[in-house]
Amino acid sequence: MYEAGHLNLNNKVKSAALWSAFEALSSSLLSVISIIFLARILIPEDYGQIATAQIIAALVLMLLGFGLTEAVIQKKELTQEHLFSAFWGSLGLAIVGFLVCLSIAAYFHLTSQNENIPIILIFEGVGVFLNLVVMLPTAMLLRNLEMSAFTKRTIFSRLMFFAVAVPMALKGFGLWSIVFANLVQVIIATVLVFYAARNLLPGWGRFSKAHFLELTSFGVFVMIENLLWSVMSRVFSLLIFNFHGTSALGLFNMATRLTDAILSILNTVIGRIALPLFSSVQHDSDKLKLAFKKATFIFNLVSMPAFFGIALTCEYWLPIVLGEQWRDAIPVIQIIAVMNGIMFSRTFVGTLMKAIGESRRFLYLSAVAAVTTVIAAVVTRDMTLIETIGAWSAARVLITIPVGIWLMNKIFGMTGYEQLSPVIVPFVSSLIMAGVIVLTNFIVEKYTDSSLMMSAIQITVGVISYAIICLLLSKSKLISTAIR
Repeated sequence: MYEAGHLNLNNKVKSAALWSAFEALSSSLLSVISIIFLARILIPEDYGQIATAQIIAALVLMLLGFGLTEAVIQKKELTQEHLFSAFWGSLGLAIVGFLVCLSIAAYFHLTSQNENIPIILIFEGVGVFLNLVVMLPTAMLLRNLEMSAFTKRTIFSRLMFFAVAVPMALKGFGLWSIVFANLVQVIIATVLVFYAARNLLPGWGRFSKAHFLELTSFGVFVMIENLLWSVMSRVFSLLIFNFHGTSALGLFNMATRLTDAILSILNTVIGRIALPLFSSVQHDSDKLKLAFKKATFIFNLVSMPAFFGIALTCEYWLPIVLGEQWRDAIPVIQIIAVMNGIMFSRTFVGTLMKAIGESRRFLYLSAVAAVTTVIAAVVTRDMTLIETIGAWSAARVLITIPVGIWLMNKIFGMTGYEQLSPVIVPFVSSLIMAGVIVLTNFIVEKYTDSSLMMSAIQITVGVISYAIICLLLSKSKLISTAIR
């Protein structure tokens, strides 16, 4: 019986990984197309207005989500009463979320000279409502590793986005083509998730305050952690808007979207199955440590060279792909890409803490990260955008990583070496690749001034050099030693 159950879990994990990989590739391709499309029809000012409304809506969504999705996934003994309570609770939170967005839109209308942001925020408020309503079906699909549903949702809803946005953009609707298309995408995605989860959802039942509080008692700490971590991106973005204006926010948001395109692939393939997988071995510390090391190694084997490669090559390909109006985003992308390459070496620390039910104690790291982010933004408010982002990135790397290592050692008993050993090989390999690209630039620049040619050579040399390094390492014992 145990072997059959274990085999079934393995099959589910393999199937989930395959579907997640397919979704990641298709989603990434559609995201890149979307970014290029947006960059071609919007100027940084327009992009910053949309980003402002979306960031506010995302914060409302995170604040009212109460970590309910993660709580349902992590809960070992999930009863019908839990499901009834989660559904009715999420519906109530969805109504509150829309009203909050409506109130903020009214405040902007009364106090701001910008007429577009309040209207955009109302559209985003509808998205908040739908995303909160869909928390339970999303959690049930993730809990059962039904990743094919998310693949279909992502592809179809993204295609509908383009079906609405492209004709409207061609008719001169500008940023409103994106606003309407985003709303259509969220509506389609919500309907598809509910349809996919129809057999996993409970029938009609009563709301139980006790069962809802039981779920949120875990989820609220996940929510607080996510909210504190969001200070490093969303609240920081709002501070950029306040201190540097909508154009600066547009540049920053475009830079983060480009780098996030790489991150979304890895999060979709590995991140989604990490929490269910870690939770399944949460009572076996040795297996959990091994799972953490393997996930960290695989993630960084791809993420580090990708982020470092973006930083080294974007100077040439960005004006070609996005247009000359986005050239000012180059140094922003370079800083963020390098920071992400280093910071996301720790991406599974929070997931592991959730799996063992220690999110509450791990809030210290989130709080430290939030405080350093706000300080960096405020201290550099009279400086340039580049200096602000540089200070923010340095604070994240130099403060939050050491604190995170100490906390994980204290909570989980995993030494600093055990935590960092899976990262050594990808980090060294990426540095060697970077050196090869820089040397190639020095040589090739003497013979061509074509940005297209330079981009092609850089990317080709980077991929080949990194592949050779990994091939050489695979024949040694370094990789197996790193994840033991």
